[in-house]
Amino acid sequence: MISYIIGHIRMINEDSFVIENNNMGYLIFSSLATLANIEINNEYKIYTSMQVREDDISLFGFFTKDELEMFTLLTSVSTIGPKIAMGILSSISVNEIKTAIINNDIDKLTVAKGIGKKSASRIILELVDKVKKMDFVPVENIKVNNNKNDEIDVAREALLNLGYEKNDVEKVLFELKDTDLSLEGLVKESLKRLI
Repeated sequence: MISYIIGHIRMINEDSFVIENNNMGYLIFSSLATLANIEINNEYKIYTSMQVREDDISLFGFFTKDELEMFTLLTSVSTIGPKIAMGILSSISVNEIKTAIINNDIDKLTVAKGIGKKSASRIILELVDKVKKMDFVPVENIKVNNNKNDEIDVAREALLNLGYEKNDVEKVLFELKDTDLSLEGLVKESLKRLI
């Protein structure tokens, strides 16, 4: 099992990146939050989870241990695979996920792509006792505007790291600032407009 990789980022894609360690390049699938925190040619310690299936072996990696821990929890839920877990982590923060689970906030979890009310209910049911034992600061009374500004900041970093010009990115995000798109939706819609 690969617990973490320390190396230089050589490529950043829409949902993954390549990190080089000892002359080997590892393709690592990741969340938008992690992608927004890394830059090409810089060195990072990336916390990883290897997912093995009959027809595939994939590495999933994160900037923080908290994100890896939440990814591991989410994929322990019977109906949640790694791609869906990554979609959740790309849509809302780790603290927001924990708060939603403890508060039985199904609507908060369903903002993530691929998560319906049934899946959200299962996540809450299977993880609530585990999350209650974890240390975290509950997300209370966050204003929608502040939350949207945070999402735009993360989207901006992710798009700039993909190599788009700052002026083009700012223009597209300005056009999308009043929409109710999730973080993942913001990035995907921006990419459509930037191409």
